[in-house]
Amino acid sequence: MKPWYDSEAGADEISQLVYLSNLVGSDLSLVQPGGGNTSVKIEEEDIFGRTVRALVVKGSGTDLRTITAAGFTHLYMDRLAMLQERSEMTDEEMMALMRACMVFADRDPVPSVETPLHSLLPAKFIAHTHDVASLSLTDTPSARAHVERAFGKDVAFLEYVRPGFPLAKRLAEMGNGKWEMGVRALAMEKHGLCAWGETARECYENLASIIGRAEEYVAARRRAAPSAHPEESLSLSKDRLEGRAATDEMAPVIRGELMRLGWPCVLAFDDSPDLLEAISGPRFAEIAARGVMTPEHILRAGVRPLVLDADAAGAQQLTPDAQNTEQAARVAAPLRETVRAAHQAYTRYAAANGQATPVADWLKLIAVPGVGVFFAGKDRRNALIARDCFRATVQAMAGAEAVESFQFLSDADACEMEYWPLERRKIEGAARKALDGKVALVIGGASGIGRATALRFAAEGAHVVVADLEGAQAEAVASEINAATPERAIGLTVDVASRHSGESRNPSPPESMEAAIHQTVLHFGGLDILFYSAGVAPELHLVSEMDDAEVRRQLAVHYEGAVAATRVASQVMLAQGQGGRLIYNASKAAFASGEGAAAYGASKAALVHYVRNVANELSRHGITANYINADAIDTPLFRRLVSERAVASDRTEAEMLARYAERSIFRTATVPAQAVADAALWLASEASRYTSGCVITVGGGAEGMPR
Repeated sequence: MKPWYDSEAGADEISQLVYLSNLVGSDLSLVQPGGGNTSVKIEEEDIFGRTVRALVVKGSGTDLRTITAAGFTHLYMDRLAMLQERSEMTDEEMMALMRACMVFADRDPVPSVETPLHSLLPAKFIAHTHDVASLSLTDTPSARAHVERAFGKDVAFLEYVRPGFPLAKRLAEMGNGKWEMGVRALAMEKHGLCAWGETARECYENLASIIGRAEEYVAARRRAAPSAHPEESLSLSKDRLEGRAATDEMAPVIRGELMRLGWPCVLAFDDSPDLLEAISGPRFAEIAARGVMTPEHILRAGVRPLVLDADAAGAQQLTPDAQNTEQAARVAAPLRETVRAAHQAYTRYAAANGQATPVADWLKLIAVPGVGVFFAGKDRRNALIARDCFRATVQAMAGAEAVESFQFLSDADACEMEYWPLERRKIEGAARKALDGKVALVIGGASGIGRATALRFAAEGAHVVVADLEGAQAEAVASEINAATPERAIGLTVDVASRHSGESRNPSPPESMEAAIHQTVLHFGGLDILFYSAGVAPELHLVSEMDDAEVRRQLAVHYEGAVAATRVASQVMLAQGQGGRLIYNASKAAFASGEGAAAYGASKAALVHYVRNVANELSRHGITANYINADAIDTPLFRRLVSERAVASDRTEAEMLARYAERSIFRTATVPAQAVADAALWLASEASRYTSGCVITVGGGAEGMPR
């Protein structure tokens, strides 16, 4: 654990509580994102100017890593004491009582379900952790005995009871004369540890001391009884492991089947050596089937992982350069069947425990020994939380196995926690947006129409890969998206025309696209939307003077790059089996001639005809292909074209823009890029699922209307 520095802790008790919380939250072996809790009991003035005794406790939905003073809820201690007078209370009644106990009801976050626990413990500062060390003792059949051996009378023990009012009631009974002098912490079976102190520093140091003793206890048991099941050596190289998560392999198939079963998720993949070692032991599948680390981890990481045998799942049939549809189908079939069988088993588990309708997010962990782990979440941020929870879980499993054996809750207790409405509200969130759970690749996304569309897709819930020749600008757009919604975007460098470039920065278009889509799948688990908006301004030449290099340049960017992107993107969409959206930024030039821009217009016309063929072939699979006929859009590329035309015609740029306004049916010189983004959004959404091979005209004059 990190050291405590008084100079950083602050002088007042709230500042010290924040510092304590941040220290605890920054250590994933103590708490995982969103988990754990801290509190302090203080005297303060309420809104009436009275000095009252208050409990200041972490609010619901906050994170100890980043919490500030505003993330804590202040509650009247005398009102909370009424909890001890009740023998029964529904969840709704408990939450109503706690809201009535709030000192600053209009300011503070909603109280956490752990609030009663903190109000009843006899200490000033309290830190509640889901730490690996103590749970290695309490996630075992003989939890009480291990706690007593490890800590003596320094730590009290509480058998498992569901968090919320049941836990508060049991704790109140336990506190009636049963707290012994010198008790510094409470070990809660399968739930974690509460340590306390009269100061924030004493609380933290007590926590460190107790966890240190738990770690020593586990280490001693390991030395006394070394594992009879040494880990198997990994048989796959790092390159092969990364290949297994590529476009035509496991991730799209798994994600597609989860989507078919009603779970609109993205996947995060982890094949780090320590996790591979943890899941590759001969007994991992049997141990993992027993559950996870704490009841709270069920909500974040699911009730138990699905462990896939690489041979049974078809992974051993894969090769890093596999590209053909027939092989992909052979691999997909057994993998899909395995996921379906797991869902059927989960449905039986839910029904046996009183839940007729299974939750949509029934599976969050898919472990493939020798390959890695796929983590499913409604967004990447939640998938990464599942990853952090599972990383802690496998450590606790190993510790519990060293101490005795890993044992989690009964199915009845686990199901009660998984379907508990007060906890599910933490993960279900707000109403869904048009592109929630979707993954979009925007090629040419660093500026202009591509940038506007990337931002629009992200605003509607999509995870976005911004790809562009200007990689730094693509990363800047991704950073802008992530600033608003963390973990929603990445930026990549892609050169769609490198085959025709004398000094290529990237491989040829097929290789460049494969790399981009591989990174998309590796990061988000699949691909649902491709928006191809790569563009290059025409060099104005009369047809009698146009050279071959200009023809090749225009075709490379507008046509050949689109073909390469479509080929690889469609393979992922077909593997997912859930349809998809292919959208292309064409141009008025595809339909109307422009003096000096024959090569540009011809390349756009080639793109248009190609898209119609794509629609004809892929729509039967639910993959639509449409294009946007954009004209006079206010982008850097269009401004450059206006400038060049002005010079060529001996006019000013203002005069050229006036001519554009005169011919426009809207009587405007330009149309904002956001207008194209809005059209792309409709084509990307479910609303357009029966529209394919279609053109949407945005901006411009009547000459650009398709005939």
